Amino acid sequence: MTKIADKYAKALFDVSADTNQLDSIYEELETISHSSFDYINDLKAIDSNPKLTLQKRQNFVGEVYGNANQYIVNMLKVLAENRHLSHIEDVFKAFQSQYNQHNNQDFALIESTYDLNDEEISKIVELVKQQTNLSKVIVSTKINQDLIGGFRVKVGTTVMDGSVKNDLIQLQRKFKRAN
Repeated sequence: MTKIADKYAKALFDVSADTNQLDSIYEELETISHSSFDYINDLKAIDSNPKLTLQKRQNFVGEVYGNANQYIVNMLKVLAENRHLSHIEDVFKAFQSQYNQHNNQDFALIESTYDLNDEEISKIVELVKQQTNLSKVIVSTKINQDLIGGFRVKVGTTVMDGSVKNDLIQLQRKFKRAN
């Protein structure tokens, strides 16, 4: 489904950028995606029900999402037409990826053994920006006692590991090579 979601997201992204509505459409699509999450099985039932005509599926979109931005509603109607309404979250994730790339930003998960204060998070964010050349880093934090100490940062597929556990693993590998 990723390729299909990418196509819908790309079309919506392009029209959003062309009409200078990128930020507002991003926020609205995010809200729709999150609010639809609990109803994915219902959307799958709509997608797979052969008794629901195209008109009924598009009427559903109009009734549920009719107050959304017209470009989003149009995309949702095309999703309904192709029986892909249940893939709204995939479309949002693909749109989000394009949005982040456009804005030179990404999400970072900072794991540590304790709650980091704002100053510590700021220093880590600056380190991440230097290492990745990102303009903005959207941070979430997580306590991970397995690290023993230090921190680990995941940005996309990149992992920056400054944990004591990683140091011990590297030391262990050096000893194994020496034998």
